[in-house]
Amino acid sequence: MDRIIRNGTVVDGTGAPGFRADVGVMGDRVVLVGDLAAVRAPWEWDAAGQVVTPGFIDIHTHADIALLARPTHEPKVMQGVTTEVFSNCGLGFAPVTPEGLGIQKEYLLGLFGDDAGVNWSWRTVAEFLDLYRGRIATNAAYLVPHGSVRVSVMGMADRAATPDEVNQMADLVRQGMDEGAWGLSTGLWYSPMSYAAPDENVAVCRAAAERGGFFAIHMRDYGDDILKSLDESYDLSRESGAPLQVSHLQIGGARNWGRAGEVLAHLDAARAAGVDVAYDAYPYTAGSTLVQAMLPTWATVGGPSSLLERLADPDTRARIVAAMNSADRDWTRHHLCGCRCARWNPYEGENFARIAELEGLEVGEVVCRILVDDELQACFIAHLGQEADLRQILTHPLQMIGSDGLHLPGKTHPRLFGAFPRLLARYVREQGLLTLEDAVWKMTGFPAQRMGFTDRGTLRAGAAADLVVFNPQTIRDTATFEDPCRHPEGISAVIVNGVPVVEQGRHTGALPGQVLTRP
Repeated sequence: MDRIIRNGTVVDGTGAPGFRADVGVMGDRVVLVGDLAAVRAPWEWDAAGQVVTPGFIDIHTHADIALLARPTHEPKVMQGVTTEVFSNCGLGFAPVTPEGLGIQKEYLLGLFGDDAGVNWSWRTVAEFLDLYRGRIATNAAYLVPHGSVRVSVMGMADRAATPDEVNQMADLVRQGMDEGAWGLSTGLWYSPMSYAAPDENVAVCRAAAERGGFFAIHMRDYGDDILKSLDESYDLSRESGAPLQVSHLQIGGARNWGRAGEVLAHLDAARAAGVDVAYDAYPYTAGSTLVQAMLPTWATVGGPSSLLERLADPDTRARIVAAMNSADRDWTRHHLCGCRCARWNPYEGENFARIAELEGLEVGEVVCRILVDDELQACFIAHLGQEADLRQILTHPLQMIGSDGLHLPGKTHPRLFGAFPRLLARYVREQGLLTLEDAVWKMTGFPAQRMGFTDRGTLRAGAAADLVVFNPQTIRDTATFEDPCRHPEGISAVIVNGVPVVEQGRHTGALPGQVLTRP
């Protein structure tokens, strides 16, 4: 026996009641869960008064570049995450052509953080995944991003794909699946995926399904048209044969508050009708993405270079400003974050209405200036949800936890540092909304089942030794919107593939993570 965790309460990730047991590890596997009083090991951990669970699986991340640039991956490891699933929302970087990679990097890097030291030389999924092997703290599981596939075939063209282009995209998805991906992600809210016709969407999802994969979708709308967007997603699943994962389910906008019951009943009805649908959600009422995503779709046609040209043209810029000023958007609920340039960085955390007031400008002009000065990389946080809706979303049996954390410079959304302990502290211990066993299932066994992991997500003999030890009475998130880059409290140990990466609440520097591929 190499390692023993003694005297803890095992919550095994199946939803079953916790039980007192020791956990024995040999190499990268759990070999025994039971009484190990007569056995000794070189490394032992007394977990009396604490809970021992499988490592948390974050099914919705944007860790693509952060894991390469900062492989210790402290924002996630320190909260107990042992497996990161990316790319999501169709936003990613492989497979890709040289031209496509240039577009994606210019367009998306603001969402993915500092890329210092990253060698952007890959083209295939196999080449991309090889960069992680043997040098990351968490495990990595990959989804082929629709956006990368589309720009590689047809750039940022704002039109439907031809049949030949559709076939090329489907072939790229199949290749990515054969090289280690677990499924496809798409984001029909984002350009250029928003231009895709149904035949394209069905074809890329079917290509994933042919290899045993599912598809995760950032839907076209989470507000007024959320049911219509869900119907579109169900149709994609039915026609492609791919199981459906609805990404970061939320109810957006004050006029839609209170609709969670209606939305969840719609999901239940689809499930009852044969659609293999589930969803992930984070335990916050605010979301976050690129500032440029708020622009009218016509302004982003052609990609980043074309957008910057439009912003430089006085007449076109005036149209963009007018569109932003007249948008049906409460600017007091939209806050600047992830800003790199010195001109606007001091306003991080402030809402756009206040920034406009302080600058003596229209809000549309503020948005345009930030985009130009920050080279389109700035992000925002939108406080558009309601707590009552969130509580219903978190307790539904089709829900699992996904952080959707963005690795931004400066201020970011606190979900990057706190999503998993927040669920355990706020919604289990403080509010009693979920049992501990149900919450752990949503963070371990359920996402493992959805992904198709056969040896992770549950704590049992023979499973991979991904483990978390925490105090259920003290675990809590400390990251806030005002101070988001703070590690949680109450997590004493995190083990990845049998190797401690966190001990006594400190990162060990170990990099035992593996690239997980479909068996």
